[in-house]
Amino acid sequence: MKVVVNWSGGKECCLALQKVLKHGHEVAYLLSFEYMKPYVFHSFSVMELQAHTLGIPLKKARIKRPYEDILKTFKQLHDQEGVQGIVTGDIVGAGCAIIHSSYYESMCKEAGLAFIMPNENPSGDTYDVLKEEVLEAGLRPMLNCINSDFFGEEWLGRVIDTTSIKDLKALADEKGIDVCSEDGQGYHSEVIDAPFYNHTIEVGKFKRKTHKEKSKNWKRNWLYMDIQEAHLKPKP
Repeated sequence: MKVVVNWSGGKECCLALQKVLKHGHEVAYLLSFEYMKPYVFHSFSVMELQAHTLGIPLKKARIKRPYEDILKTFKQLHDQEGVQGIVTGDIVGAGCAIIHSSYYESMCKEAGLAFIMPNENPSGDTYDVLKEEVLEAGLRPMLNCINSDFFGEEWLGRVIDTTSIKDLKALADEKGIDVCSEDGQGYHSEVIDAPFYNHTIEVGKFKRKTHKEKSKNWKRNWLYMDIQEAHLKPKP
C-alpha cells in the first residue's frame, strides 16, 4: 500500500515508520504540519536531515484551520499522488491518541484513505512501548523540548538509551506524567539515530529558549532547543 507517515521526527512516528516499512508498505512521504511559529516542539531542520538519510521526501503543509486544511491535504495526497493510507505514530488507546484517532479516522474516511495506527499497546502501559522503541527497535530519541515544571534543564538534549530510560521512568512516576509523553505534558523528542537510518544526526550549535503554552484549563512552560546547526555523520 502507498502510504504517508504523519511526521514530527519523534520516537512514536519513527517506530510507526519502521513498522510499516517492515510490513512492505511504500512510504511516499513524511508529512509534517506547520501550525505554529516558532515550531518549538520539533525541529524542521532535523526533520529535513531525517528525510535525507531515510531517502523519503518530507512534505510540509501549513495549517491555519486544523480540520479543513488537514482534510484538504489528505484529499490532495489521495487524488493527485495516489496515496492509499495515512500512518500515525500515536499509541493506540493512550492520551492524545484517543482524540487524534477520532478526527484523523474521520478525515481519512472522507478522503478515501485507510487510517493506520501501527503502535499498538496491548498491556495498556506506555512504558512497554518506550522499551520497544529504545531497547528493541534501537531508536535513539533526544529530548529536544521539555516541560520545565517536571524536568530539570539537564534533561534538555539528553538521549534516551538503556540507562536514561530508567531515569525517565522514575521521573514520570514521581511527577505523575506519561512516560512516553502521550498526555502532551512532559516532553517532545527527535530521533537522531535508528538502525534503518543511513547516517547518524549530530546536533551542534543551539540556543535554549522558552515558550509558554496556555489554554483555559492548563498552562505549560516549555524549554526547547532552537537548533542552529545539525548535520549527518556517516555510520562506521
